[in-house]
Amino acid sequence: MSGNGIGDGAETDVAVLVRLLGRMVRNVKSHGGGRLIERVKDAGLGPRHMPVMFALVMGGPAPVGALAAEVGLSPATVSQLTGELERAGFVVRSPDEADRRRTIVSVHPDYGADAERFVESRLAPMRMTMERLAPEDRAAFLRGWELLVRMQEEVLGTGPGSGGHGLCGPPDGG
Repeated sequence: MSGNGIGDGAETDVAVLVRLLGRMVRNVKSHGGGRLIERVKDAGLGPRHMPVMFALVMGGPAPVGALAAEVGLSPATVSQLTGELERAGFVVRSPDEADRRRTIVSVHPDYGADAERFVESRLAPMRMTMERLAPEDRAAFLRGWELLVRMQEEVLGTGPGSGGHGLCGPPDGG
């Protein structure tokens, strides 16, 4: 044991996890977002729009269906979110030249650099953590997170195809 309760039993470990998750969420929320977050707030948008921005910065332009799969939301919800982001000027939606039935979403060029800085500031601690873990520890860490998410989806009924909205609540939840 390391003196922080870890390894004292499942209930103690759950309490440690809850405290750590609370600190992690607080750090993500409190860390500035610079111009991008200010403009997102000014546009009346909120944290629920950020997973779409993350996915676009990390993976580049994508169809709405692919974004939905990436962020774990329904295509209808992602279409709504991208529509709101487009009206606010943060993304551009255009028809797919290869299949006009599909819509491709990309970060608006005016916000590309700000979005990249914002996303990178959130990803840097994750990258640093993964780099410091031995490969077998990284694998165990990721298996644990995958199991946690699967158990949440099972208990909350928010898994793929459930129609649920995940931990962030319904799409109009802020």
